[in-house]
Amino acid sequence: MRIRRERLRHLRRKRGLTQGQLAVALGCSRAAVSTWETTGRLPRPHRLQLLANVLGVPVVQLIEGSEAPSLLSLRLSAGMLAKDVARKLRVTNSTYSHVERGRQKVPARWLPVLSKTFGVPVELFKPLGE
Repeated sequence: MRIRRERLRHLRRKRGLTQGQLAVALGCSRAAVSTWETTGRLPRPHRLQLLANVLGVPVVQLIEGSEAPSLLSLRLSAGMLAKDVARKLRVTNSTYSHVERGRQKVPARWLPVLSKTFGVPVELFKPLGE
């Protein structure tokens, strides 16, 4: 998963921000902002959420391939690490990671917890589950 480089650049310029000014607002280096805009590399989840807040858009609008929400895009939108979601589900990090990467289906018992954690309806997970 990558950041939408052109979208990021467009939103930054639309807000009248230089890379340096955006970096100050995010508490990172100008080089980090430049890297996101040129390579599409994703910032860490907490910084991605802050970036979306500063630009005034939902995180999913900054991520490529996020038209259909995935567990990864929902987790990143919530500014959470995989271990945080695993803890809420009361499963190991490895178990959650296998499901998030699509190696296993989303267990039905996870649906209410994921819905509450990400603030989305349970029905959103039906295509991902059993």
